[in-house]
Amino acid sequence: MSTHRRPLVIGAGPAGLTAALELARRGVTPRLYEASGRVGGLACTPTDGDWRVDPGGHRFFTRSEDVLDLWKSLLPPRQWHSIARRSAMLVDGRYVRYPLIGRDLMTQMGRLRGLRGLTSLAWARLRCVLDPRDDDASFREWGTREFGRYWYGVFFEGYVRKTWLTEPDQMSSDWADQRIKPIDWWLRRKPGPEDQDVFRYPRLGPGQLWEAAADVLTQTGVTPALHSQVVSIRADTAGWTIGFANGQNASGDSLFSSMPLRRLIEVLEPAPPAHIRAAADALQHRGLITVAVALRRHYDIPYNWVYTPGPGVRAGRIQNYTHWSKDLAPPGWTGTHLGLEYFVGPDSDLWAADDASLEGMAMADLDALGLDAGVLDHVMVVRSRFAYPICDPGRERSIAWIRDFLLREHPALYPIGRNGMHHYDNQDHAMLSAMHSVARYFGEYVDPWQVNTDRRYHESGLLKG
Repeated sequence: MSTHRRPLVIGAGPAGLTAALELARRGVTPRLYEASGRVGGLACTPTDGDWRVDPGGHRFFTRSEDVLDLWKSLLPPRQWHSIARRSAMLVDGRYVRYPLIGRDLMTQMGRLRGLRGLTSLAWARLRCVLDPRDDDASFREWGTREFGRYWYGVFFEGYVRKTWLTEPDQMSSDWADQRIKPIDWWLRRKPGPEDQDVFRYPRLGPGQLWEAAADVLTQTGVTPALHSQVVSIRADTAGWTIGFANGQNASGDSLFSSMPLRRLIEVLEPAPPAHIRAAADALQHRGLITVAVALRRHYDIPYNWVYTPGPGVRAGRIQNYTHWSKDLAPPGWTGTHLGLEYFVGPDSDLWAADDASLEGMAMADLDALGLDAGVLDHVMVVRSRFAYPICDPGRERSIAWIRDFLLREHPALYPIGRNGMHHYDNQDHAMLSAMHSVARYFGEYVDPWQVNTDRRYHESGLLKG
């Protein structure tokens, strides 16, 4: 191992663990610090006995051979499931397959509503011809152009308010081209292999992979230091010094940070200029509270997850863990294992609610969904404070100011990952940002900030095998 390089890594999620693995592979011994008591970040698998929870629902797919090879190296084939994506939106008591399919829209919700939606879409297409697409459009403008005013209102208006905690015209659309597929209008044609959305999934949940990564690091002499909350980061001529809540410090020549970018700027010393601090203050996150419920009765819900855009259910999305992996429940258990997801501001009243109140809210949602909460076997509450960056219109400008400041003033500081770069990335993108940052640390000419900037990237045609 190299002795003259002393990198520090903040955060043991997908980005931080990948950075540490890449550094170790290149002969450098990093020191890795994690504020929480587990590795994996949001892609962890909290457990209670034989019960396991996947907060957020994590699919494993990528276009990167390097990422795929790393996944394969961490878990053997028998520890992976291959799962076909099946998701739906629950509208007026009906499950409508998602991504949206034209023939479902024309039949499942009634032919009159289907005709109304088709007419609205035709008008939207005509307006697109007369008024070419604006890449800086708000989400509402984007959704109306893409789906027509009627179907946009039915499926996405309430979804954005409930899950993104903002008004659709106050949220940018840059992530929508990647995350939301257009309507599939195949009619007579049967879907072929190219239409199949299949992903990989660890048998024991996403945390199984990242716990394996931590084990590999430990074998190389790099043990993640858990419960290491960073309260200060000081730059000087000698390098970097991190201060922790317990009063201890760590020093190194470079710093890879996956902590929230806003928080990084807050604790950075010397303090950045006022306009940089203001840009960081403008960055916002959504928190996620998952209430996992296990019902002894088996309900036939043939989807991995269900979006609930309507006002009748408070949860924004429901994970069906039974369709992710049966091993997320105890051996031989045959009931229905669900994760009700509530999206909250990190300082909201709901975030401060106790477990009993959250469980009561979940029971009310089960009742609204027609599911019998009286046959409850197990309940588990998982809180994720900084789960997802919010894509508001000023985000790109704020990030650009912070990025340019850090590149100019602190070239040995490498923000990585979803929170570290405040970019709504998939796992593989977070990993690639770490890989590229390590390459840059070794003098290679790569730009980690260019990872996942293709607006037309879609979750199809990806590497899963």
